[in-house]
Amino acid sequence: MEFDEMKKIWDAQNNEPLYAMDEKTLQKRIQRKKHSVLTSISEWILIISYLGAASLLVGYYSFKPGSNIFLSLEAAWMFGVVVYIVISHIRRIKASRWFDRSVHGDLYHSIYLISCQMHISQVTRWNLLPMGVIMIFSGWAAGKLFFVSAVVLVLYSLTFYAAGKGIRANKRRKQKLQVLIGKLETGK
Repeated sequence: MEFDEMKKIWDAQNNEPLYAMDEKTLQKRIQRKKHSVLTSISEWILIISYLGAASLLVGYYSFKPGSNIFLSLEAAWMFGVVVYIVISHIRRIKASRWFDRSVHGDLYHSIYLISCQMHISQVTRWNLLPMGVIMIFSGWAAGKLFFVSAVVLVLYSLTFYAAGKGIRANKRRKQKLQVLIGKLETGK
C-alpha cells in the first residue's frame, strides 16, 4: 500500500492528518538560519577593506613624487564601491522591516537576505575586472608591469574563485528555502 493511500485512509478514519507540523520549531529553525550575520559581516569587511586600501593609496602614493594617475583612479573606484555597499546596506536594513514575523515572513526574509548576500558576492566578483585592469595600467605606468600583473592575477583569481563558491552555496540555500515555501503553501 502506498503512503498516499495510507494517508487517505488515516485521514478518513480519524478526521485528522497523519502528521502535524510543529510551527514553533520550524520558525525557530528558520530564525536561526535567518539571523546568520553573514550578510552584515561581509558588507562590513568589504567596507573596511576598501576604505583601508583606498585610504592607503590616497595617503601614501598620492603625495609621493612621481605617483601615477592610475593609483588615484583605483582609490576613487574603491571609494565609489564603498558608497555603493553602504547604500545597499541601508536599503537592506530598511527592507527587513517589510517582512512580517510569521513562518512565511521569516522564510521570505531569509530568501531576501540570501539574495542580498549573493548580490554582494557578484558585485565583489565582477568588481575585480575593472580594478585589475586599473592595477595593471598602474604597474605599466610605474614600470613594474610583470610583478604587479602577477600579483593582481593571483590575488584576484583567488577572490574570484572564493566569491563563486559563495554564490553557489547561497544558491543551494535559497533553493532549499524555496522548496520549503512550496511545501508549506501546498501542504505536501
